[in-house]
Amino acid sequence: MTITPIAGTAFVTERELFIGNEWRPGSTGQRLTVIDPATEQPVGSAAAASSADIDAGVAAARAAFDHGPWPRMTIQERAAALVRFAEELEKDAEAVTELLVAETGLILGQSRGGALTMPAMLRYYAGLADTFPLVEKRVGVTGFTARIEKRPVGVVAAIVPWNAPLALAAFKLPQALLAGCTVIMKPSEDTPLSAGYFADAALRAGLPAGVLNILPALPTESDLLVRHPGIDKITFTGSTTVGRAIATSAADTLKQLTLELGGKSPAVVLDDASLQRVVDTMVPGVTGNNGEVCTNPSRLIVPEHRKDEIVGALAEAFAALVVGDPRDPKTDIGPMITRKHYERVMGYLASATEEGGRFAVGGGRPPGLDTGFYIAPTIITDVSPGARVAQEEIFGPVLTVLTYRDEEEAVRIANGTEFGLSGAVYSEDFDHALQTARKINSGTVNINNSITIDIGVPFGGVKQSGYGRELGPEGLGAFLNTHVIFLDGEPLRTL
Repeated sequence: MTITPIAGTAFVTERELFIGNEWRPGSTGQRLTVIDPATEQPVGSAAAASSADIDAGVAAARAAFDHGPWPRMTIQERAAALVRFAEELEKDAEAVTELLVAETGLILGQSRGGALTMPAMLRYYAGLADTFPLVEKRVGVTGFTARIEKRPVGVVAAIVPWNAPLALAAFKLPQALLAGCTVIMKPSEDTPLSAGYFADAALRAGLPAGVLNILPALPTESDLLVRHPGIDKITFTGSTTVGRAIATSAADTLKQLTLELGGKSPAVVLDDASLQRVVDTMVPGVTGNNGEVCTNPSRLIVPEHRKDEIVGALAEAFAALVVGDPRDPKTDIGPMITRKHYERVMGYLASATEEGGRFAVGGGRPPGLDTGFYIAPTIITDVSPGARVAQEEIFGPVLTVLTYRDEEEAVRIANGTEFGLSGAVYSEDFDHALQTARKINSGTVNINNSITIDIGVPFGGVKQSGYGRELGPEGLGAFLNTHVIFLDGEPLRTL
């Protein structure tokens, strides 16, 4: 394993597969090359798992669950292990931050936040160990007494996307591990290196062999993991297209699924909303994480008579943002993660002009940035609610502004996509905002804010944004099965 100093910090630039607490080369020798999206230069590479490697990883996780100590520990013992895991992860936080910048193009502050999300989440779930009910006794209607137990689901495949690879892994691993499951983490082929630090910390923290396995893989092998009969549950964050394919592949063996998929989140500005509040929250909401975030409030729905006022203020704020080197603390927006994704976002900008749209600001590559996959923060106006840029997930620093004549139309536009992940309502009248928020069909709605995610509150979508919930106690419950034992031994009685 090679350690190469980049940007003043030594981080690991070459990784193998992590199976059964061992680093193993991939059986075919195939590598996944990581390209720095700011420099377009190679950062390092990771082994790509073959079908044989997938089998080996599942076998290790299966043995650890079926015969190992992890699911047989008390939840308090597992919680203590999670705290040790968190402590070990924090020791590598600066190296991981530098690696995330190189791997994803996210700016320094957001990369540092990503590096620290997993330790925070591990500690939160460890703190639930003494309060989460795992056993209940209940007297049924027929008079029988039942012991109702919560037991770990089994072997979990955690499939993690590239846009926030460590932060979104933290939406899955702590809950699964505290529940007593064993895990195969499949990082994106675009960001396979940072996941290796989980393995390093797990070894130092003393997690038993096979409890955590890390297998970067290409799509064909990833599908084998989804279909594998040794997997009991899949938790996936990513696009709706891939989510549908996973649901189809998992159906043959009726695997349990948690799917957190795409979004096209609406932000409805009511007539009395504060302009300053809209600007202050929408700008980071749209451009944070380089705009590559599923909860991005990418559709701003405003009263017709306030359009020019709101668009003008937002365009001024967007134009003031610094696009450039993600390592520079002054930078607000870094590059898109890959050339392929850059070209995808640029394709949406082209489609906006084809459909009659106008760019209030942005609309392409920022001047002076000839290297790197950069796109200027962009506001699109004058398209219909049915336009591609108003219906499809762009996944970049792009905002589409739509107008309405009355609030009924505003709610209809807000609900008028296949997605239902997040949303927002802006108003100075709280009761009015709450009444409107309840009409928006999404997993989360924010009042006078663009994006809110809280560790202790369930997160997930409806419609084509997926199903199941992560975070909060509900996120832990997603990795537990309900097991019932009738205790009385009396003859069967019917209602």
